[in-house]
Amino acid sequence: MSLSRQPSPGAARFRTVLYLSVVVCYLVLKLSHWPAAATLLSLLSMAAIVASLPASGAAARVLTVLFVVAGTWMLYRSGIGWRGYLGAYGEMAYLLALFSVLPVLSVPVRLGGYGEAIQAVLSGRVKGVFQLNCLVTILAFACGSFMSLAAVPIMMTSMEPAVDAYPIADKKRFIAVSATYGYVLPILWTPVSGVVGVVLYSLHMDWFTLFPALFGLSLACLLANWVIFYLFEMRGVPAAAVPPPPPAEAADTGASPVAKLLQMVAGIVALVVCIGLFEQWLKIGLVTVVTLVALPFAFAWAVANGNGGRFWREAGQQMLIRLPRSADQFAIFLGAGFFGTAMHLSGADHAANQVFLQMHAVLGTHLFLILMPLMALVASYLGVHPLVAIALLGESLKPEVLGIAPAQLAFTLIGSSVLTYMEGPFSGTLGLVQSINRVSTFRLALWNAPYAFGYLVLLALAIALL
Repeated sequence: MSLSRQPSPGAARFRTVLYLSVVVCYLVLKLSHWPAAATLLSLLSMAAIVASLPASGAAARVLTVLFVVAGTWMLYRSGIGWRGYLGAYGEMAYLLALFSVLPVLSVPVRLGGYGEAIQAVLSGRVKGVFQLNCLVTILAFACGSFMSLAAVPIMMTSMEPAVDAYPIADKKRFIAVSATYGYVLPILWTPVSGVVGVVLYSLHMDWFTLFPALFGLSLACLLANWVIFYLFEMRGVPAAAVPPPPPAEAADTGASPVAKLLQMVAGIVALVVCIGLFEQWLKIGLVTVVTLVALPFAFAWAVANGNGGRFWREAGQQMLIRLPRSADQFAIFLGAGFFGTAMHLSGADHAANQVFLQMHAVLGTHLFLILMPLMALVASYLGVHPLVAIALLGESLKPEVLGIAPAQLAFTLIGSSVLTYMEGPFSGTLGLVQSINRVSTFRLALWNAPYAFGYLVLLALAIALL
């Protein structure tokens, strides 16, 4: 989701304090279960929506108002009193807490010179275009597994000087598709993925239960990318590329670029293991664990690289710049959370579930689930963010009523959202790529189409086999 317009200093400071208050209040509520914190979170969430609307883009403003008005109407028709109305706010604060903290994981990467190491490896003597594509997608896959959307600009910036040395007909397309596809695949399984967090939160599931199937699909799709690239992109391309220039050294250290990347991989593994262990130990939900672990883990990583002194200054500046520009996110997600809670309190979710139940009866379980990614893609073209669509589906779909295993439904919802990140023009991913290479999101979606189709086929097969 794109950031909102440049805020005025006074309004920016106010929103920063308000947004941080929402995040802190959510964490206090989750850890202490203090009833007063729930009321305060509802009040802060309502205030955050009101404060965000003037700074939001037109589409975000319209969608948020629709969510709030529709939710208010449902609660009014159901006779819910003002206490119930107030309590309906704050439902998706968990996701905003995650989004507020996650960007700090990119700070030790930047301070440690890992971006320069990626560029140096890509500037090494890769044999040809196909091998370059394999290397790029692997590096984007690794970065996306813990840096989320920050992986896209890092990879695109690192690729640009290296790609010039290879006989690639459309270099912009190569850079955009490779970075995007490599980034979106870890969304399937990584614990820092907002999609995984939303689905597990909605369906009350454990991350370890789904991890093997999601990680296996992610790796299969990475292999499929290489096959599709070889079949469709390598026609007429020489087997070997022009030898690129000698590799550059990683910044600020004498370590080789490969050694730096191995350090990064070790950091990724440590983060995933740490999150998994804490989730099993604390039993407070994956999203809350990631939110709590991200900051101290990023600091520890920076200390290990000798950048502990610079970490807090960099992280603080990043948060102060980013938070007040997140009006779109706070407006839409808090508005959608209110709408979802209003559906539940008013009983409208039962009516929605009946519609899905009838579809399920006509189509059968497998066809119903296989069509769900296409429904999510249609919603994304209508301007609905993937996380909003998945959260609302998670609220509406009751696996026990539909006769679908919760793990099967969770797998389908996560897989469906990843398709929208590849193809949805309003998902945020393509918008970020557009801001870097100045190519329209619809053209980017067209470039991604063959790979998205391959992904959809593998996803359908996985759903049918589950």
